[in-house]
Amino acid sequence: MPAPLTPEFEWRDGADDTDPATTRDYSLPPEGGLPEQLASFQITAADALLDEQARRVRTVLRGIPPPPRALQQLVSPDFVSRAGASELAALVLGEPLVAAKVMAAVNSPLYGVRQPVGSVSQAITFLGLTTVRNICLRHMLGISFNSSSPFGRRVLDTLDASGGLAGALCLRLAPRLQLEDPGALATGVVISFVGHLAATTFQHASHAPDEAVAPGALLPRLRLQQAHWGVSAGALGQLLMREWKLPAHLAADAWALESVLVTPLEAAPPARAPALALGYLCARIGERLACGQLLGPQELDAVIDSDPDFHHLRSYMGLPALASLPALLRDERTLEGLRV
Repeated sequence: MPAPLTPEFEWRDGADDTDPATTRDYSLPPEGGLPEQLASFQITAADALLDEQARRVRTVLRGIPPPPRALQQLVSPDFVSRAGASELAALVLGEPLVAAKVMAAVNSPLYGVRQPVGSVSQAITFLGLTTVRNICLRHMLGISFNSSSPFGRRVLDTLDASGGLAGALCLRLAPRLQLEDPGALATGVVISFVGHLAATTFQHASHAPDEAVAPGALLPRLRLQQAHWGVSAGALGQLLMREWKLPAHLAADAWALESVLVTPLEAAPPARAPALALGYLCARIGERLACGQLLGPQELDAVIDSDPDFHHLRSYMGLPALASLPALLRDERTLEGLRV
């Protein structure tokens, strides 16, 4: 009998031996005032667009092919709440291209299986229903996006990898923080990249600078997008998901998650603030990992402490529900297998 397949990544509980003298206490309020780049930026929601502007945006969005029909079933509340391993496996196998991508992802170093996984059913057995479902979601969404330019293809590949890394990180951290429904939160994290993928279509059509879609820091990218198109990636994602007739809560959750960028803690819904903060953090870390920008806890510590993308997030990280998050982020095991 072959040796069992088990993820190499495991948490072991124990005392935190981090030296407090050399680490940032995220429970303290952010130092200094609001960064100028953030203070001068107002994000535009899809519902705030003028009718004519919204029509022009939808015209471009309709040029993006819809995802496989199976996506509608994958994200339907009934399927999410009731479907088991056999139903998910059957759904994936009904989309051969997606199935091939899912199997390649499952056997990648990200999931640390000790032996090759040979089937979707086997992947579900060893990685779990939620993990495999989110891998499927990522690849069903990714099929809709393509580019004829080498730069555009690199951007799409990096954003696709960002969603995968961010979702995987979320499924590591949310259970450790005892947040409710980690699977739904990880889905929101993956879905939050839809608008960024769609932005590559606008960049190609409008000849906007490469920096308007280049992965990495979020705030400079959104500022350029709104300057050129009057709308940024989050709103594009809202509108595109409406065009695709995906459940309304998915677009709303993705928008709320990305809006942490510009939302002070006191303006966030108290019951949802911890989950939104973690989802936003995972999305931003996943993107920078995909760009090769984060090599370990020290680099992550420095980015969170100084980058405008994380300015408001630092206050969220003082919430009691996220009390153990700083220690988890400084644990080398947190990013194990996630670095590109």
